[in-house]
Amino acid sequence: MTLQDRVAIITGGGRGIGRATAHALALAGCKVVLAARTGAEIQGVAAEVAAMEGEAFAVQCDVSREEDVRRLIAAALERFGAIHIVVNNAGAVCREPLIENSVEDWDAVLNSHIRGMFLVTRFALPTLVEQGWGRVVTVSSMAAKSGVPRRVAYCTAKWGQVGFTEALDEELKGSGVRAHVVCPGPVATRMRAEGFPTEIPETLIQPEDVAAQILNLLTLPETAYVREICIRTAQTIQHRNG
Repeated sequence: MTLQDRVAIITGGGRGIGRATAHALALAGCKVVLAARTGAEIQGVAAEVAAMEGEAFAVQCDVSREEDVRRLIAAALERFGAIHIVVNNAGAVCREPLIENSVEDWDAVLNSHIRGMFLVTRFALPTLVEQGWGRVVTVSSMAAKSGVPRRVAYCTAKWGQVGFTEALDEELKGSGVRAHVVCPGPVATRMRAEGFPTEIPETLIQPEDVAAQILNLLTLPETAYVREICIRTAQTIQHRNG
C-alpha cells in the first residue's frame, strides 16, 4: 500500500510521537497537516519536513474547540483538496489522586483525548467516506489495558479511545475507511519526562518506534484486518485483528 500524495492530519504534531509520525509519513510520500495549540512547535516541524523535501503546513488548533477543528479541516481541504488520514495524537495528563483532581483538570484531560478525537474524526470523516478510502489512527496507551494510580482521568480517556476505535471500525465496514488504535507503553516524550523525571529516556519506547507502527498500519494490504497494535517495548509488539 503506497501513501504517495495521501494527505494526513496529525494532531499533537509539534513534538514527541506527533513529530516522529510527521517525519515518517512525509518520508513515505504523505502531505502533512500539523495541528497543535503551540504554533511555534508545529511551525518548526513543518520546517523540518520541508528540509526533508516533504510538504507540510501548520494549523494552530485546540482540538477540544469545535470552531478550531472546523477551521483545521477546512484549511486542509483548501490547501490539498483531500484528507485521507487522521492521526489522533493530541493529549494531556493530570498526575494527582482522583480525590485531588479538580473538575477543570478532569475536563482538560477528557476534552483533549476524547472530545478532540471525536471532533477531528467527525469532521474529517465525510471526506474519507466520500472518496472511498481513509484511515483513522488513534494513539492510545497501555494505560487503556491496565489502571495506573494517580492517572484516573488519563486511563479513562485512553480506555475511551479504544472503545471509540472498536465501535467506529465496525460502523465503517464496507466503506473503504478503517479505524486503528496504537497502545504504546512508556514513550520517551516530554510529557513522560515531566511525570517521571528520573527515568532514562533510552530505556523507553522511542517516538520513532510508535511512528513506525502507525506507518505499518497505514500501509497494510487491503486484505489485512489489524485493528489494534500494542507496543509493550520496542521489541515486543502485539497485533490484534479486527
